[in-house]
Amino acid sequence: MPEIEVILGGPQGGGIETAAQIFIRSLARMGLYVYGKREYFSNIMGRHSYFQIRARDRPVRSVKSKVDIVAGLDAESIATHFDDIVPGGAIIFDPTFSQVKIDALGMMESDTKEHVKEKLRSNGYEPSVKGALMYAEEKLGAKLCPLPYQKILAEAAERLKAGSLSAVQRFLNTVVLSAVTAMIGVSIGAFRAGLEDVFGAKRPQVIEQNLVVADIVYNYVKNNFSDFDKKLEGFEPRKEPMVILNGNEAVAVGKILGGLTFQTYYPITPAADESFFLESYEAIEIDPEFKDEAELLKGAGIVVFQSEDEIAAINMAIGAALTGARSATATSGPGFSLMAEGLGWAGMNEVPVVVTLYMRGGPSTGLPTRDSQADLLFALFAGHGEFPRIVLSSGDHEEAVYDAVRALNWAEIYQCPVIHLVEKNLANSWALVKIDKNKVKIERGKLVRDPVKNYRRFEITEEGISPRAFIGTPGVVMWYTGDEHDPLGHITEDPETRYEMYMKRLKKLETADKEIPEEERVAIYGEENPDITIVSWGTTKGAILDALDLLREKGYKVGFLQIRVFSPFPKRLVKKVLESSRLVIDIENNYLGQAARVIAMETGYIIRHKALKWTGRPITETEVIKAVEKVVNEGVETIYLKDGK
Repeated sequence: MPEIEVILGGPQGGGIETAAQIFIRSLARMGLYVYGKREYFSNIMGRHSYFQIRARDRPVRSVKSKVDIVAGLDAESIATHFDDIVPGGAIIFDPTFSQVKIDALGMMESDTKEHVKEKLRSNGYEPSVKGALMYAEEKLGAKLCPLPYQKILAEAAERLKAGSLSAVQRFLNTVVLSAVTAMIGVSIGAFRAGLEDVFGAKRPQVIEQNLVVADIVYNYVKNNFSDFDKKLEGFEPRKEPMVILNGNEAVAVGKILGGLTFQTYYPITPAADESFFLESYEAIEIDPEFKDEAELLKGAGIVVFQSEDEIAAINMAIGAALTGARSATATSGPGFSLMAEGLGWAGMNEVPVVVTLYMRGGPSTGLPTRDSQADLLFALFAGHGEFPRIVLSSGDHEEAVYDAVRALNWAEIYQCPVIHLVEKNLANSWALVKIDKNKVKIERGKLVRDPVKNYRRFEITEEGISPRAFIGTPGVVMWYTGDEHDPLGHITEDPETRYEMYMKRLKKLETADKEIPEEERVAIYGEENPDITIVSWGTTKGAILDALDLLREKGYKVGFLQIRVFSPFPKRLVKKVLESSRLVIDIENNYLGQAARVIAMETGYIIRHKALKWTGRPITETEVIKAVEKVVNEGVETIYLKDGK
């Protein structure tokens, strides 16, 4: 089945992201499924950045450990990725890169330099880009494709009447990208469609200029590298409507569809992009003709507020929720740390607020632009004391859209904080998504609209949920405090009242556990009655699903249990699946196997075999397959993964 995987690398700020977006859209316009992830440093300009993009004729949800093409705008990209190539794969580079010594790569990290030099020297090659290219050609079977970047740009300057070579340097990313598209059989028409998707009809001159550059490169590739045999040809354009989104955008779209009216944030990677996206749809006009609550929310627009810090962000979101807004905030690890006290206040006062927690490498500042699944236990237990919270995790872009809606609904139905876990890998990856607005339903829970004498905001009820009035509701008086309180909201330290109020709040999780089907809180894939059950959560879902077909071809009968909601935990169904399994393997992007620990705590089932990774890079399809084979063939209990750049 046709498939291609490419790394496009270059300096941050050098146009790599634009090139990748053109590439992804060109492939999608051809009728292919596409997945692309971005890796980058915490740096504005200069440090190494790259996109890894995979396309094929069936759904694709992850990347592999090796690619078919490495294409670099600069020498560092070649020095970083020369050993990420499959046999028969191609490396596209400017011939002048060969002259560069590894030590001369000023932006490359010193320890990375040492690792590269050691690999080259130990295999008998000089520590230079030339040595890296020779290693790739001789040891890995790579095809070297030297492309004279500046000569091509000089020809482009002449054809565009640009006046000077410096005037066309901004097209360097187009030179490299069009070399890739030409080699794999992307038509110039599909390339144009990708340009039009990115630049739009308002910038026709930019599109035509890029096409001039592409025409030069396509002819050069045809004359010099036509023997590259990995082609993507003969596809029909897609008929069903789909959209290309990254994870930040998917969550934002879900919040918009789910009736979000107020969002706060303090800028932090990788969470901030979601709020930036929402700001582009910000509005504060309310149509007075709306009668239905759900329609009112959809017509009200969104207010997005950048606060002075994360403490203010959650407190402002709480305040908005108390007035009846569908309210959320978005942050990452260090910011969530600051929100812990506010989260407890929301729990004490039964405030329906959503926190979208984008997980990245920690602790402290950690790896601010890299991936992690190490905040699960933190999300479940953040805040002192005990109070109910719902915690759910999205495994892919489509789940992220609908989970954002669920989070808003569950917050208001159960009147408690909801924490929506999203990984950096999801936030900064792109995929084709099908969105069905008919699947979206806004639910607001028990509301009080009319005047109520002696209103009890925290009235004791059988299910733990009290009728909720918004602050400002005419004829309704209420009290809120961070202290323990009685049903009216008045402060109390009476032990009997404390007992009742504590029980009332925590009973919400029992109610949610009864009302939210366990089948909605887990997902089960793969073979029926499998010999092997993989357990995981979050975006490891993609690598596992992509690996299932290959594992089946290798003769393994594998099932996959994806945990979708961790609180209230679907313990009955999870326990049933695991106890019926012959061999269980936990795969996670953290050191502790945090989901496995939650499973043990909730069900008593101990998962012996684990494959764990914490390098800041997502788990690949290749690693999933290797982990399963190692457990099955060698009986290894804990495998530590460190693949990837």
